[in-house]
Amino acid sequence: MLSPSIIDPVARNIVILTTTLTALMVLEYIWSFIDEVRLVWPRFLKTTEAKTYVVTRYAGLAGQSLNIWFALRMVSRVPNSPSTCRAWYWYQTLTTQCLLLSVELLLMLRVYKMYGKGKSIFALLIVFGGAQLAASAASARSVITGTSYSPTCVIISPHHNRIYVGASIIVTFMVILSTMLWKFFGSSSGLSEAPRAWLKLAVRDGSCTTIAIMVIFIFMFICSTRVINTQMSGNIIFYVLFSLLWFAAGRIVLHDAKFRKIQESQKGDINDSRLTQTIEVEPFDDSDACPTSPSSFGVESTEVSTPFDSMLDVGTRDIADEHLCGEDDMQLSRCAPTFILIERCISGRGSGFKK
Repeated sequence: MLSPSIIDPVARNIVILTTTLTALMVLEYIWSFIDEVRLVWPRFLKTTEAKTYVVTRYAGLAGQSLNIWFALRMVSRVPNSPSTCRAWYWYQTLTTQCLLLSVELLLMLRVYKMYGKGKSIFALLIVFGGAQLAASAASARSVITGTSYSPTCVIISPHHNRIYVGASIIVTFMVILSTMLWKFFGSSSGLSEAPRAWLKLAVRDGSCTTIAIMVIFIFMFICSTRVINTQMSGNIIFYVLFSLLWFAAGRIVLHDAKFRKIQESQKGDINDSRLTQTIEVEPFDDSDACPTSPSSFGVESTEVSTPFDSMLDVGTRDIADEHLCGEDDMQLSRCAPTFILIERCISGRGSGFKK
């Protein structure tokens, strides 16, 4: 059993850490609230991403309030029963896993759309996501029951099985990032500007999230193997990982929503300035095609719609829901714009067409 002279500074540091993280979370919430109302709430009933954002956003803020409350109990030396400490760390395990699943789901949805919603990539993501969940579930009981606590629920000696849980999480995120990078470097050169920009955004979000999670769990590995011997290691991982996953889930959804909004505005600007073709038809001698007549010939303006117009829809709904044009996905003729020249002849007695 550690003396109060060691436990009390640990509890005090937990309070400082949770308070700082809570302040950052509140600032992030205030900063992004307008974007949330403008971009996320209108799509709440339409997309999985919006639902995940709202649930993690507000459940995370409520959970962080509970974290501060319990940290204050620790620093105040309020004694707890062993069952209370176990319940507290069950709560930590479940909330962390829920946030992990939320972030994994958001990134997996991007990968799924990158590969055209194919069955093979769906199966791959399910296998690794399910394996990570199974590893966490199998180790959860031993991690919680095998951990030593002080009467105030400060962790004295964490269980070594945490290493296996962390390893499964790192592997899952590495698989997600690898599939993103494979698609980005393998297909982005054949894509138009909007899909390529969306791929860059997805890879950036996936890379930042994976690197941050790897840093946290590598630190946990080093502390668990006693390379770094500090009492803070077993107590701060949950609070840092909780806040990191909360930030990651929010940013992934907001970045995608902002990108979609930019594409919609650009599409509107292009449509406003789109040219129409006015074709003047002169009288000609081919009476079979257009009979001659004293009647005057009219001129009709024809607005020609081409496949290029449909390409402008990229990013309007969800950029990745559209099939990404590339050498591996479709023929060049479906990606290149096709212009059709139409001459229409109008007379008093009949009309003819010449293409």
